[in-house]
Amino acid sequence: MKTPRKVCKFIIQILLFYIIVTGCSGTTHSSAEVTLFKIPFGHASKASKNEKVKPDENTNYFPKYLGELSLFKVILNEEATSVVNKMHGKKLDECENFIAHYGSNISKNILYVSVYENAEKAETNIKKMAMKMASGSSVYSPLTHSKMGDNVHFETEGMGLKHYFYRVDNVLIWWQVEPDKAETTLSDLLKFDFAILNDKANKQ
Repeated sequence: MKTPRKVCKFIIQILLFYIIVTGCSGTTHSSAEVTLFKIPFGHASKASKNEKVKPDENTNYFPKYLGELSLFKVILNEEATSVVNKMHGKKLDECENFIAHYGSNISKNILYVSVYENAEKAETNIKKMAMKMASGSSVYSPLTHSKMGDNVHFETEGMGLKHYFYRVDNVLIWWQVEPDKAETTLSDLLKFDFAILNDKANKQ
Protein backbone atom coordinates (compact mmCIF):
# COMPACT_ATOMS: atom_id res chain seq x y z
CA MET A 1 0.00 0.00 0.00
CA LYS A 2 1.42 3.33 -1.02
CA THR A 3 1.89 6.06 1.58
CA PRO A 4 -0.32 9.09 0.79
CA ARG A 5 1.60 12.08 -0.56
CA LYS A 6 0.39 14.35 2.28
CA VAL A 7 1.76 11.92 4.90
CA CYS A 8 5.16 11.83 3.16
CA LYS A 9 5.23 15.62 2.95
CA PHE A 10 4.37 15.88 6.67
CA ILE A 11 7.15 13.45 7.62
CA ILE A 12 9.67 15.43 5.53
CA GLN A 13 8.64 18.67 7.26
CA ILE A 14 9.02 17.07 10.70
CA LEU A 15 12.51 15.81 9.84
CA LEU A 16 13.55 19.17 8.42
CA PHE A 17 12.18 20.94 11.52
CA TYR A 18 14.32 18.67 13.72
CA ILE A 19 17.41 19.39 11.63
CA ILE A 20 16.78 23.14 11.77
CA VAL A 21 16.17 23.23 15.53
CA THR A 22 19.15 21.06 16.41
CA GLY A 23 21.55 22.35 13.80
CA CYS A 24 21.03 26.11 13.63
CA SER A 25 22.46 26.78 17.07
CA GLY A 26 26.10 26.63 16.01
CA THR A 27 28.30 29.70 15.90
CA THR A 28 31.27 29.12 13.67
CA HIS A 29 32.63 26.87 10.97
CA SER A 30 36.04 26.22 9.51
CA SER A 31 36.95 25.50 5.94
CA ALA A 32 38.27 22.09 7.06
CA GLU A 33 34.80 21.11 8.27
CA VAL A 34 33.00 22.13 5.12
CA THR A 35 31.58 19.55 2.75
CA LEU A 36 30.35 21.30 -0.38
CA PHE A 37 27.11 20.36 -2.06
CA LYS A 38 27.79 17.56 -4.50
CA ILE A 39 26.02 18.97 -7.53
CA PRO A 40 27.28 18.90 -11.13
CA PHE A 41 28.08 22.54 -11.64
CA GLY A 42 29.64 24.16 -14.69
CA HIS A 43 32.74 26.30 -14.78
CA ALA A 44 32.66 29.93 -13.72
CA SER A 45 33.26 32.42 -16.48
CA LYS A 46 35.46 35.46 -16.13
CA ALA A 47 33.92 38.82 -15.38
CA SER A 48 34.29 41.43 -18.06
CA LYS A 49 37.49 43.43 -17.79
CA ASN A 50 35.41 46.56 -18.26
CA GLU A 51 33.45 45.87 -15.09
CA LYS A 52 35.72 47.39 -12.46
CA VAL A 53 35.01 47.57 -8.74
CA LYS A 54 33.86 51.06 -7.92
CA PRO A 55 36.23 52.94 -5.58
CA ASP A 56 34.23 52.67 -2.37
CA GLU A 57 35.52 51.94 1.14
CA ASN A 58 32.43 49.80 1.75
CA THR A 59 33.81 47.18 -0.61
CA ASN A 60 36.52 46.45 1.97
CA TYR A 61 33.94 44.56 4.03
CA PHE A 62 33.18 41.96 1.37
CA PRO A 63 35.09 39.37 -0.67
CA LYS A 64 36.75 41.14 -3.60
CA TYR A 65 36.17 38.06 -5.73
CA LEU A 66 33.84 35.09 -5.57
CA GLY A 67 35.17 32.59 -8.05
CA GLU A 68 36.00 34.76 -11.04
CA LEU A 69 33.25 37.26 -10.31
CA SER A 70 34.57 40.59 -9.06
CA LEU A 71 32.79 42.77 -6.53
CA PHE A 72 31.08 45.58 -8.41
CA LYS A 73 29.24 47.66 -5.82
CA VAL A 74 27.81 47.64 -2.31
CA ILE A 75 24.44 49.00 -1.17
CA LEU A 76 23.84 49.70 2.52
CA ASN A 77 21.88 51.71 5.08
CA GLU A 78 18.23 52.57 4.33
CA GLU A 79 18.54 51.72 0.66
CA ALA A 80 19.62 48.15 1.38
CA THR A 81 16.99 47.70 4.10
CA SER A 82 14.29 48.99 1.77
CA VAL A 83 15.28 46.43 -0.88
CA VAL A 84 15.34 43.55 1.61
CA ASN A 85 11.98 44.48 3.15
CA LYS A 86 10.42 44.78 -0.30
CA MET A 87 11.69 41.32 -1.22
CA HIS A 88 10.04 39.83 1.87
CA GLY A 89 6.89 41.91 1.55
CA LYS A 90 7.20 43.17 5.10
CA LYS A 91 9.51 44.95 7.52
CA LEU A 92 11.98 42.52 9.02
CA ASP A 93 13.41 42.50 12.53
CA GLU A 94 15.90 45.21 13.39
CA CYS A 95 19.25 44.58 11.72
CA GLU A 96 21.82 46.22 9.45
CA ASN A 97 21.52 45.12 5.84
CA PHE A 98 24.13 45.05 3.10
CA ILE A 99 23.80 44.10 -0.57
CA ALA A 100 26.81 43.34 -2.76
CA HIS A 101 26.61 42.97 -6.54
CA TYR A 102 29.16 40.79 -8.30
CA GLY A 103 30.11 40.96 -11.96
CA SER A 104 28.18 44.07 -13.01
CA ASN A 105 25.42 46.45 -12.01
CA ILE A 106 22.80 44.33 -13.79
CA SER A 107 24.21 40.98 -12.70
CA LYS A 108 21.90 38.56 -10.91
CA ASN A 109 24.80 37.35 -8.76
CA ILE A 110 23.97 39.15 -5.53
CA LEU A 111 25.03 38.72 -1.92
CA TYR A 112 22.59 39.76 0.84
CA VAL A 113 23.95 40.08 4.38
CA SER A 114 22.04 40.98 7.55
CA VAL A 115 23.88 41.75 10.78
CA TYR A 116 21.81 41.30 13.95
CA GLU A 117 22.43 42.55 17.47
CA ASN A 118 23.33 39.05 18.66
CA ALA A 119 23.52 35.43 17.55
CA GLU A 120 20.20 34.53 19.19
CA LYS A 121 18.24 36.97 17.01
CA ALA A 122 20.04 35.79 13.90
CA GLU A 123 19.29 32.17 14.81
CA THR A 124 15.60 32.92 15.36
CA ASN A 125 15.33 34.58 11.98
CA ILE A 126 17.07 31.85 10.00
CA LYS A 127 14.84 29.23 11.65
CA LYS A 128 11.74 31.17 10.64
CA MET A 129 13.05 31.53 7.11
CA ALA A 130 13.92 27.86 6.80
CA MET A 131 10.59 26.64 8.15
CA LYS A 132 8.65 28.95 5.84
CA MET A 133 10.59 27.77 2.80
CA ALA A 134 10.92 24.09 3.77
CA SER A 135 8.32 22.75 1.34
CA GLY A 136 9.09 25.23 -1.41
CA SER A 137 6.79 27.79 -3.00
CA SER A 138 5.70 29.12 -6.36
CA VAL A 139 9.13 30.77 -6.61
CA TYR A 140 11.52 28.43 -4.77
CA SER A 141 12.09 24.68 -4.80
CA PRO A 142 11.89 22.74 -1.48
CA LEU A 143 14.93 23.30 0.71
CA THR A 144 17.85 20.94 0.86
CA HIS A 145 20.48 21.24 3.56
CA SER A 146 24.06 20.39 4.42
CA LYS A 147 25.68 20.24 7.85
CA MET A 148 28.86 22.31 7.92
CA GLY A 149 30.64 22.28 11.23
CA ASP A 150 28.05 23.29 13.83
CA ASN A 151 25.82 25.06 11.32
CA VAL A 152 23.16 24.01 8.85
CA HIS A 153 23.49 25.54 5.39
CA PHE A 154 20.41 25.65 3.20
CA GLU A 155 20.01 25.52 -0.55
CA THR A 156 17.12 26.14 -2.91
CA GLU A 157 16.54 27.04 -6.55
CA GLY A 158 14.35 29.69 -8.08
CA MET A 159 14.15 32.26 -10.88
CA GLY A 160 16.87 30.41 -12.76
CA LEU A 161 19.37 30.83 -9.90
CA LYS A 162 20.91 28.85 -7.06
CA HIS A 163 20.27 30.26 -3.60
CA TYR A 164 22.30 29.47 -0.49
CA PHE A 165 21.71 30.84 3.00
CA TYR A 166 23.32 30.23 6.37
CA ARG A 167 24.30 31.91 9.64
CA VAL A 168 27.65 32.65 11.24
CA ASP A 169 27.19 34.00 14.77
CA ASN A 170 25.00 37.12 14.43
CA VAL A 171 25.31 37.37 10.64
CA LEU A 172 22.90 35.90 8.09
CA ILE A 173 24.24 35.36 4.58
CA TRP A 174 22.16 34.76 1.44
CA TRP A 175 23.95 34.19 -1.87
CA GLN A 176 22.05 34.01 -5.16
CA VAL A 177 24.11 32.97 -8.15
CA GLU A 178 23.87 31.69 -11.70
CA PRO A 179 24.11 27.87 -11.64
CA ASP A 180 27.30 27.65 -13.70
CA LYS A 181 29.08 29.90 -11.21
CA ALA A 182 27.74 28.29 -8.04
CA GLU A 183 30.49 25.85 -7.10
CA THR A 184 33.52 28.17 -7.21
CA THR A 185 31.74 31.20 -5.76
CA LEU A 186 30.27 29.28 -2.84
CA SER A 187 33.67 27.81 -2.02
CA ASP A 188 35.17 31.30 -1.78
CA LEU A 189 32.20 32.68 0.13
CA LEU A 190 32.52 30.08 2.88
CA LYS A 191 36.12 31.12 3.49
CA PHE A 192 35.28 34.77 4.14
CA ASP A 193 35.04 36.01 7.73
CA PHE A 194 31.93 38.19 7.94
CA ALA A 195 32.73 39.17 11.53
CA ILE A 196 34.39 42.24 10.02
CA LEU A 197 30.90 43.58 9.25
CA ASN A 198 30.16 43.99 12.93
CA ASP A 199 32.42 47.03 13.05
CA LYS A 200 30.75 48.48 9.99
CA ALA A 201 27.25 47.85 11.35
CA ASN A 202 28.10 49.55 14.64
CA LYS A 203 29.13 52.68 12.73
CA GLN A 204 25.87 52.91 10.77
